[in-house]
Amino acid sequence: MDPARRASEEAALVARFPTLPGFAAARCVLLYASVFPEEVDTGPLVRQALDLGKRLVLPRVDRAAGRLRLYHVADLAADLRRGAMNIPEPKRTCPEVDPAEIDWVLAPGLAFNDACFRLGRGAGYYDRLLPTLPPGSPRWALALDAQWIDDLPVEGHDVPLDGVVSVSRTAVRTPSTAG
Repeated sequence: MDPARRASEEAALVARFPTLPGFAAARCVLLYASVFPEEVDTGPLVRQALDLGKRLVLPRVDRAAGRLRLYHVADLAADLRRGAMNIPEPKRTCPEVDPAEIDWVLAPGLAFNDACFRLGRGAGYYDRLLPTLPPGSPRWALALDAQWIDDLPVEGHDVPLDGVVSVSRTAVRTPSTAG
């Protein structure tokens, strides 16, 4: 992707982020720290969430249990370390957060479709995490335009999000698109 176009798209997504449905009212938000070039840079988003007074929660991979564990992060410089796949993850000194406390979610993905399904990295961590969160907690993703794939492979265990937003497209899951 052309670097100038990518920078333009990411700037527009950063501006749109706080207007995503449910985010303004949320107190405890689950985001992720991006490291992969295929993902939207979440650095500005996690800083924005902290600046807005949100309780910021980030995941850490628990490979032994095959799941993500959630931790409160108050200071990005002090509370993160490189973890699985070199992803910035909360240190073990951060307080663990029960999934039931999450009000709003921003999920990662390599690709997305109009039915709000996401393609992850194949380990299924988010597909196992999302059903453990409160049913009413909005689940969204931000995507670069190049990440929209019409024929995205969807399997029975895949969990759709409530919505996906890019610069030129928005998908919102309705009962007819629920998987």
